[in-house]
Amino acid sequence: MELSLFNVNHGFAEAALRGLRSGFLGPEDYRRLAASDTLEDMRSALEETDYGTFLQDEPSPLLVSTISKKCYEKLADEFRYLKAQTVEPLTTFMDYIAREKMIDNVCMIIQGALNNKAPMEMQEKIHPLGVFDGMKVIMSETYDVQGGFDDVYRIFLVDTPIGPYFEEYLKEADRAQDEMAKSGVESSQVGGILTKQDLEIMKASLKKAWLEDFHNFVKELGGTTDEVMGHILKMEADFRVLLVTMNALNTNLSTENSLQDRNALYPSFGYLYPEGTKELRKVFNDTTVRAALEPYSKYLNLFDQVKDFYDSERGDSGNSAQAGFQSIEDLIYAENVHMYEMAFEQQYHFGIFYAWVKLREQEIRNIRWIANMVILNTKDHIDDTIVPIFQPRM
Repeated sequence: MELSLFNVNHGFAEAALRGLRSGFLGPEDYRRLAASDTLEDMRSALEETDYGTFLQDEPSPLLVSTISKKCYEKLADEFRYLKAQTVEPLTTFMDYIAREKMIDNVCMIIQGALNNKAPMEMQEKIHPLGVFDGMKVIMSETYDVQGGFDDVYRIFLVDTPIGPYFEEYLKEADRAQDEMAKSGVESSQVGGILTKQDLEIMKASLKKAWLEDFHNFVKELGGTTDEVMGHILKMEADFRVLLVTMNALNTNLSTENSLQDRNALYPSFGYLYPEGTKELRKVFNDTTVRAALEPYSKYLNLFDQVKDFYDSERGDSGNSAQAGFQSIEDLIYAENVHMYEMAFEQQYHFGIFYAWVKLREQEIRNIRWIANMVILNTKDHIDDTIVPIFQPRM
């Protein structure tokens, strides 16, 4: 069926995306960037790539944040172009990709509001992929951050696709605070709930809800999309479990009283689910984590690789990165890049749209890392962290 009909509806969008694959930076491009002595040299080096003259209107001296922001804007422009060529259900699939960035933007604006910062001041940090219509109101100069969360409730929780995730999260948070509350959440209550909640935990909860919703949508699509994208989302769910578990070690979230808060952040699907997740719900230190991961050799290997990093951090040495240790995030980035590259090896599925966005984000992280190393004059460390994309296979 896919062989017969996929290209009728989605052939052009997929062909355009596969054309964009050739625009990723190659080994020679990274060598030129790594040889730069200043950010102006990086601007010149990037002009010789598919990024072209996207920085030509930026005044000197260039900032790392400016390069990063312009890269994300270019990604968002290409994403919107591709989305304009799509029909259902691919259009909804691309909406799901953008929802993750909407969550990032909303959490950042709420964080700014809690710190009495005007949303306009957060403009530089907004991810252009996660911009939606209601944000124009809140990002305007006339918006009064002291006016409470009524507008936040109306715009974020009612007028956006991520509203249901927030609604459910706020109800759960309200229920946890007051078991007697049975009438849901009113806008007048939102300020109190948001003020009391840890923003990072809130973001992790929303991302979990988004991931589960996305996975359900992919299962409904079926076919090769379910096979490829389902695998990607299951791996991401497992990596999220590992991230939450590792980063919660040696914090209050690993104490007996807070285990329930940590466990609530685990997605309810993936290759670890349900047996592995069940064991990980009980862990509280390195030994118990290792025992829980014993049946999963791949994840056990990841844990063994990062154990030295967390041990050195616990020792307050502060030199874990210089010592060559890698965090779980670094290793997951590398694992994910290989997984996303493999998505391009199959045809007639939507997974490559998600893979392309994630690979471009990794490329922007690479560029930002190189720019930071150039500024700090520590170019020896450039190769330690960048993750090359679509490298020539020997």
